[in-house]
Amino acid sequence: MRRLLLLLTLLSQVAIAQPDYPGAHWDPAHSSNFTVSSRPTSTPIQYVVIHIMEGYYNGSISWFKNPSSDVSAHYLLRSSDGDITQMVREKDIAWHAGNWTYNTRSIGIEHEGFGNNPAWLTPIMYQSSAALTRTLTNRYGIPRDRTRILGHREVPGASTGCPGNHWNWDTYMTIVQLDGAFESATVPTSMGAGETRDVVVRFRNTGDLTWASVSGTSQVVLGTQNPQDRSSPFATGTWLSSSRPAAVFASTAAGAVGEFRFRMVAPQTPGNYTEAFQMRRDDGNWFGAIVTFQITVTEAGTVIDNSDAAFSAKGAWKTGAFATGKYGADYRFADTSSNVLSYADWNLNVPANGHYDVFAWWSQGTNRSTQARFSVLHHFGTSSLLMNQQTLGGQWVHLGRYFMRAGTGKVRLSANAPSGKVVIADAVRFAGPY
Repeated sequence: MRRLLLLLTLLSQVAIAQPDYPGAHWDPAHSSNFTVSSRPTSTPIQYVVIHIMEGYYNGSISWFKNPSSDVSAHYLLRSSDGDITQMVREKDIAWHAGNWTYNTRSIGIEHEGFGNNPAWLTPIMYQSSAALTRTLTNRYGIPRDRTRILGHREVPGASTGCPGNHWNWDTYMTIVQLDGAFESATVPTSMGAGETRDVVVRFRNTGDLTWASVSGTSQVVLGTQNPQDRSSPFATGTWLSSSRPAAVFASTAAGAVGEFRFRMVAPQTPGNYTEAFQMRRDDGNWFGAIVTFQITVTEAGTVIDNSDAAFSAKGAWKTGAFATGKYGADYRFADTSSNVLSYADWNLNVPANGHYDVFAWWSQGTNRSTQARFSVLHHFGTSSLLMNQQTLGGQWVHLGRYFMRAGTGKVRLSANAPSGKVVIADAVRFAGPY
């Protein structure tokens, strides 16, 4: 029993050690510097009060832990990197505003720096603080405006100039009111060197401000990240710049989904690439989720399209040209059946002995077979793969690496599959030898 009580105590301490805001450090202020409460049950939380420390991050943390200070704040932010430390629970009352009514109804946020020196007010600290304030306003239903997000000097009865004349309220409120959540993307996981692909990245507007699609201070564009504004190896001449693929396709109101449509061209050097993007307003404010994509660039290789001489089809195959995500001008398709003798062949005729990577391309759709059988004929026999053509459309899908002798190699797609669907025969690519 004693061991059980000890374990429960330890678990309770671990739970208590977790901050209210994910990503913050929990380092509690001295218990004599705040009032334990049960907000918002006891008192509603209606304000966020912005402070500047008139001091340093570590020094302020130490001061709030000093029982002689008689002051505290819920959160503290570091200038250099936006690091956040929580020192008072949101449910409890920090002593920060100099007005008891506002103390009981607010969250206090301290920022490292000095009011007479704007160098401390770094973009990364603004971004970090605005994300925190946005979370707090969502959590407690606080209107995101200047009647509820206040500077310390705006608290009734305040005798301070905090956070100072250099605090940029226009910038800060814009970042607070801007937000976007990643929704989905059509981005290739594999491209051949020099290959061009159309890409769509979608974000939901989870903020308060409309994203404009035309040039101006409210226009929202997609920009490269990690590092910010770097030139992308996938940039094409259709991009706004080498670090800005496109503006949002259409004006996007709060709650709606905005699309960024652009074209990527794979670099000539094969390898594994990481591409990251985030949204940016024309006024210089970056916001929303950073999305990261891993793209493998293979050797350019050889593509055999359905219109090439090395392609042939047996059975009732039709030609289509309207599906999005097709390769080239058109594609072939056939109805599936469990007893049909219908197939499409791509004769690879590889140039030399060696191992080759083999890829297939199709346009996805809900009427596609989930059991499209691709067979690769190679030196050691035939390897078959069942592919779901309702997914992975509009990109090269790796079918494997196989050893082939010069002048041989074949990929076959069979329409022999559960009936009621179609299979798509579009293009095949091989790269090598390796």
